[in-house]
Amino acid sequence: MINLNSTLDSKTGIVLRFLIEPLVSTSLDKSQGDAYPHVASSTPLFPIGIQFSWQSPSDDDIFVNEIKSTYDTVLQIALNDVQDVGGSKQIRYPNYAIDHTPLSQMYGNNLDKLKNIRKTWDPNNIMYLTGGFKF
Repeated sequence: MINLNSTLDSKTGIVLRFLIEPLVSTSLDKSQGDAYPHVASSTPLFPIGIQFSWQSPSDDDIFVNEIKSTYDTVLQIALNDVQDVGGSKQIRYPNYAIDHTPLSQMYGNNLDKLKNIRKTWDPNNIMYLTGGFKF
């Protein structure tokens, strides 16, 4: 069971959603490598998106902290249940990562390779103008 922060009780316009995106185990069989450091598996992968929506910008910090806390709680529940989600399987799916997630938590051992590609193909940092996560 996940208990939300009691300070959320007084907030209005709250939506909480968990998105589970099952990927069959064979979906990565033909991969020749990509930015996401998936691990070969005989079982399906289930990236989980945690989404909170709220109305007031003054509540941003409260909800961002709650998203982080909820992620940590879900992970700890899985680890306590002896689910096979440790080590390299704790990579955060970049499409669902919250702002300021360290790149190493999204790209694992691929991070250095990705930095080198960026330096080669975008030496003037043009792609940084689009926003998003920075290498």
